Amino acid sequence: MKFRAYLLVIFAIIANIWAFEPAFALDERDVIRVGLSDSSFSTFEFAETAVLTTSLSTVMDMANGAKVADIPADREIQAVMKNGRFFVTIGGKEVMKDAKGPILVVSKGNLGIKNLNRKGNPAYYRGMIELTPVLPETKNKFNIVNILDAQNYLKGVVPNEMPVRFGLNALKAQAVAARNYANRPQNPYKNYDICDSTACQVYFGANSENPLSDRAVEETQGIFALYNKEPILALYSSASGGITEDYECVYGTGNAGNNLKPYLKSKKDYGKLVKPKSEEELRDFYSKNVPSFDMKSPRHRWKAAFERFELEEILTKTLREQSLKGLVYPAFKENDEVWGLEDIRVTKRGESGKALEVEIRSMGGTWHVKKELGIRRVFKRGNSMLWSGNFVIEKKMPETPEKSLPDTQNAEKKPVLENEKPENKESEPIFTSTNISKNPETQPPVIKKAETEELSKEDDKKKVFKNRLGIPLPLGFTFIGAGFGHGVGMSQYGAGYLASVGAGYDAILKHYYSGITLGTMPRGVQYNNYGKEYTTYVYFDGPNAVTAGSLPSPIGAYVLKDEILTLHEASNKPAKYILKIDNSKNLSGVDFYVNDNPFNLDMKQFHVKTYETDITKYLKKGQNTIKFKPLRAADKEKTTSFWVEIEK
Repeated sequence: MKFRAYLLVIFAIIANIWAFEPAFALDERDVIRVGLSDSSFSTFEFAETAVLTTSLSTVMDMANGAKVADIPADREIQAVMKNGRFFVTIGGKEVMKDAKGPILVVSKGNLGIKNLNRKGNPAYYRGMIELTPVLPETKNKFNIVNILDAQNYLKGVVPNEMPVRFGLNALKAQAVAARNYANRPQNPYKNYDICDSTACQVYFGANSENPLSDRAVEETQGIFALYNKEPILALYSSASGGITEDYECVYGTGNAGNNLKPYLKSKKDYGKLVKPKSEEELRDFYSKNVPSFDMKSPRHRWKAAFERFELEEILTKTLREQSLKGLVYPAFKENDEVWGLEDIRVTKRGESGKALEVEIRSMGGTWHVKKELGIRRVFKRGNSMLWSGNFVIEKKMPETPEKSLPDTQNAEKKPVLENEKPENKESEPIFTSTNISKNPETQPPVIKKAETEELSKEDDKKKVFKNRLGIPLPLGFTFIGAGFGHGVGMSQYGAGYLASVGAGYDAILKHYYSGITLGTMPRGVQYNNYGKEYTTYVYFDGPNAVTAGSLPSPIGAYVLKDEILTLHEASNKPAKYILKIDNSKNLSGVDFYVNDNPFNLDMKQFHVKTYETDITKYLKKGQNTIKFKPLRAADKEKTTSFWVEIEK
């Protein structure tokens, strides 16, 4: 296709996207708008940038249609915002000035952003780049937005949210979860649908794509995790430690109690496991390598130790930060300080045993920290927060109160916490377990004795060793814990393990998300007089195809063999694809195609709210098209929807 003809197609697509049309609340996003951040993921607002071309391109002011076409490959399109307007320069020549914007850059090839790196490589993106002003215009800032189709967006997400070495079925489960997340109804952003950082889900663009994760995206095209025919909020984290957590425990129920997520319930991996309740049971649970699907995670079990004076300094800073977010009570004021730290205890736990509220008692005051994330952010070193909220706390007390004091100069270096993202280094093996009794990196530091009981320096006057009653204070605190991340929904290491022992992606998803089905998102249909059709695409594995992989041999050697066999059996059943049509408004009829097979249904003969028909035999291996014509004239004032559910 010649470049000018290509541009006409692109602008026709844009016009169709932006044309006014009644929106259906549940329609799948065919196009995703991704807000791009800088290399440090610290900002989404820019005063200038340069877009790099790899092929013939054009730049356009969407406010008035002014454009500059036939920009060659290997050029920089430099854009600066001044006084609320864009000024665009190419090769030192100003080609656009006082442009209101948004400025759209379209190319037949990928487009890069100068000085932006992802995974150590220059960042290049499929689709289009839009520079759109941040309001109010007096800010003289704009967002850089990558506009592209949903499938290509997911190809830039999946290998960055999950290591490719986890295997095809794990990557398919991740692709479905990521597709669900990208179509979530809540959108806190004004100029884009989703961001590219850990605040949403990680998207690194075309240079990060991988053939195996691309295949996972392609072979789950159109497939969502559904609950009551609506796409679920498919949360996931690196490792749950063997028991996932209730959504409500971590995120709350909302002011009206209407934020319930019945599919995000606490689930245990090991069928014979009794959920620990008491502090002693939790201590035992977190101290042992209890069998679970994510037991190969480096953070299946862990320890993090803090010397008391270090922790007092940390808490003085972090309590103030979290207090500003409303997560600390009473409020931690500007002049408050944590000193003489006496105790830290968990006062509220979730279904999995996760800490939901913690009391911090010191001679400087007593404070409570709420919410799982607030607690993890309070106990952090530098920018690295505690690995999870699944922990118990041990106090290190002086062996002999009269003499045993910490040597603050010679204490051994503490382990460094990691950011909350799964391990993603291709050179490291996926399944290497951590033994908390032998791994020196997870052991608490050795706290040595000192010979004096008091410090002489004036600036150390709050480094006390006894409380006001003369009782010795702890030398340090050790957190003994399990898992990595919030622990709600799918465990990514669990998905990797299950894929390695033959579970299909559908069985993986149904283990972690209670009561779900898999299928397409409902697509709205209504009457129109200009012939607009309503289309859904869905991937089909082929007649009698199953999602199961190979069982390990010998299966009897596996502690979790019963759980593995159950999930493998579920994966080993061929699927039926059931087309469902909403008939709650008593339609006169519907007209649709499944691939090239036409159907014209007289709906008056079906006295059901939802019409169902098995379309499996009309499907072909690979991508399939289900296309509905507009509703008939007799149904002008009505709307309906259709979707496919995959049954086993």
